[in-house]
Amino acid sequence: MSYLFSYDYRYDDNAYDTETSNKQVDVEDSIGQIYVKYIEPGTAQHGGIFDDTSLRLHRTKHEQFVRDAMHGLSSGFSVLDASQPWLAFWSLNSLDIMGRKIDSATRTRALQTVLRFQDPRGGFCGGQHQLPHLAGTYASVMALVLVGGDDAFASINRERMYEWLMTMKREDGAFAVHEGGEVDVRGVYCVLVVASLLNIMTAELVSGVAEFVARCQTCEGGLGPYPGVEAHGGYTLCALAALEIIGSTHVLDLKRLARWMSARQMAFEGGFSGRTNKLVDGCYSYWVGGAFSILQRALSRTPQDDLLYERRALQRYVLACCQDTRIGGLRDKPGKSADLYHTMYGLLGLSLAQHYVGVDPQTRISDTTSVYSVPARMMQWDVVTSAADVVGVSSNVVKPVHPVYGVSLVPLAKCIKYFYALPPLAPSL
Repeated sequence: MSYLFSYDYRYDDNAYDTETSNKQVDVEDSIGQIYVKYIEPGTAQHGGIFDDTSLRLHRTKHEQFVRDAMHGLSSGFSVLDASQPWLAFWSLNSLDIMGRKIDSATRTRALQTVLRFQDPRGGFCGGQHQLPHLAGTYASVMALVLVGGDDAFASINRERMYEWLMTMKREDGAFAVHEGGEVDVRGVYCVLVVASLLNIMTAELVSGVAEFVARCQTCEGGLGPYPGVEAHGGYTLCALAALEIIGSTHVLDLKRLARWMSARQMAFEGGFSGRTNKLVDGCYSYWVGGAFSILQRALSRTPQDDLLYERRALQRYVLACCQDTRIGGLRDKPGKSADLYHTMYGLLGLSLAQHYVGVDPQTRISDTTSVYSVPARMMQWDVVTSAADVVGVSSNVVKPVHPVYGVSLVPLAKCIKYFYALPPLAPSL
């Protein structure tokens, strides 16, 4: 399928250049040099017809990039010493989304590695001999979801986890990310993902959460990390997903949010920026793209309405501009280096743009009071195969993922099935 490519879509600085506008021009120049290679001959006088049929996901190279990283990183990565569970999560999830097998040796090594980070007081640390941290806990639990198996799930100390999460709870409904740490909606999201997966949701845990998140919505319409701070794509996904878990997306001004989110898709590049007047970045393919999927449900929209962003334009950006075709891996934008973070979030965004994953408004579960309403509502999310839209060659298709949890549907379902066969900590929310 083709679409009109035109330099008329570029940023207009109204003849008043700034450092910000100059950087935007530089990025558009680098992306334009890539896109123009796909212009059909003889159409340039009309702006150019972009032929995206040959775009290809270099799956084998990306797999090798991830597996090489799993076998060891250089000393330059010592700055990520407190993010070790994330390295496992980014790697395992990238392989799974691409449909690559997590073999038994990799599974065993990943399981042993992640369990070393579990703190006896509850939660997981970012590395050995560090404080337990909500971000590290989230990444560790998600890595174990991908590892799968009763032995992995049984290794999580649910009781200590809940006790530790409650020590992070604040009176305003939010959570500190670690003892004495910062407080923001990222922590709220991490807590609710972990608690909803492990069947440790209680009324005390979710008390005040919706009210705190609602206060984070800004005058622009997006959500910031905490009240009074600029709206940001990553925090918006965390906020929307957290509210979706507890069935409370209605506390937001959804129309204002939709307007702000729609403005994040860059007209020329096709990808998303994370904030107003910021540059395009491949990671927001998920942080903003995933938020659109959740917004779709919150607005009771159907597959016939489609998503509120241009899915094919996002896929073009990821496939044409974010792949390192030399060594593999995905990157922020042309000129940047590939890394595990952008690889996973780029693939997540690509998946959600290819597949329509949503909930039928006619059958959606409205109950939010029962502990068991949480998995029931989360597992209502399903793939509408008739609404798939894949850019480039047919082999570009990756696995569909759950927009709230950011992993594929099968390992997620197996995790929920295991933990909700165990007794809940409380009968209702």
